[in-house]
Amino acid sequence: MAISQPLTEEVERLAGAVKLLSGSVSAHEAVLSEQARKREVEVEELPGIVSVERMANAPAGARLQFAPSVSRPIPTNGKTASSRSDRDAVSAALHRAIAAGEIELHLQPVVTLPQRKLRYYEALARLKTDGGELVTAGEFLSGAEAAALMPKIDYLAAARSVQIVRRLLLQKREVGLFCNLSAATLADPGFSKFLELTDANRAIAAALVFEFAQSAVRGMGAIEHASLAALAERGFRFSMDNLTDLHVNARELNDCGFRFVKVPAALLFNRLGAVAADIRPADFSEQLGRFGIDLIADRIENENTVIDLLDYDVRFGQGVLFSPPRPLRAGALEGADVKADEQNATNGAEAAPAVSFTPLARAGMGHN
Repeated sequence: MAISQPLTEEVERLAGAVKLLSGSVSAHEAVLSEQARKREVEVEELPGIVSVERMANAPAGARLQFAPSVSRPIPTNGKTASSRSDRDAVSAALHRAIAAGEIELHLQPVVTLPQRKLRYYEALARLKTDGGELVTAGEFLSGAEAAALMPKIDYLAAARSVQIVRRLLLQKREVGLFCNLSAATLADPGFSKFLELTDANRAIAAALVFEFAQSAVRGMGAIEHASLAALAERGFRFSMDNLTDLHVNARELNDCGFRFVKVPAALLFNRLGAVAADIRPADFSEQLGRFGIDLIADRIENENTVIDLLDYDVRFGQGVLFSPPRPLRAGALEGADVKADEQNATNGAEAAPAVSFTPLARAGMGHN
């Protein structure tokens, strides 16, 4: 008994210490949680892409203004667009949204690494439902493709992207914009209308980059490549995103006018199990750079990812860590010349419903 007494006392002291430590940890977690809540409130109350805009150090009056982004479910008469099995219903909803000009654009920043200076925005398409909710392109894309509506959606997105770039140039901002396009738009018989839009805006070609998914680039045929060449002749450049592997022919991409490649950060780190390629992921940026192509790491969600990317020579980053996609404030693009765009957008192909182009000032403010 005497021998076990010191051991018993030691166990009791350890139990007390563990209890005290547990209380301290709980208190610390409570403080962190409260601080996080306050930061969230501050971000929602401040206009703009806060974490990026504060780093740009330019006057507030010289900026695009952003409305607070609100996370919410996206019902469409009790369902999401992706759950609809009735193709006709999806097509009708998309036709109504296009006719009402309710394909909106939200902007997400692309920043330099490691400085995190704002360098580009990506315009991401959102469909407004009858109830006023927003549906992402990932949810309506398949329905739009099945209804052959992607050329119209892409035209509206491109016309609005032109407005945004014009405003950025008026503000003397050295910021470019990525605008997503579908390969179906390049092959569309009415592509000449899209070329008219780009013809009228050659002056901003250096600041507007058209972006295509890797799967779309791989499936391009002679018609699509001819359309790419026509855009390149007008001074526009291209980006490839949504990579599922690193099998990339940088020379061919450069020859076609591609100057950017976006890769999910997890793919570079081989966390998706699909990295198989002829080159080490750590050398991917150098390989692209030899052919004048910049690597952008996207889907960056935490600080550790940024630190890890430094070993991969990645110059640009994109993801919710820097900011989620945000709508522009009403009136942010007032003064932009949109008359030609309005006229072109209302002249759809025969047998298609009329498309009315509403200025972004009316909307809240791409595929993703």
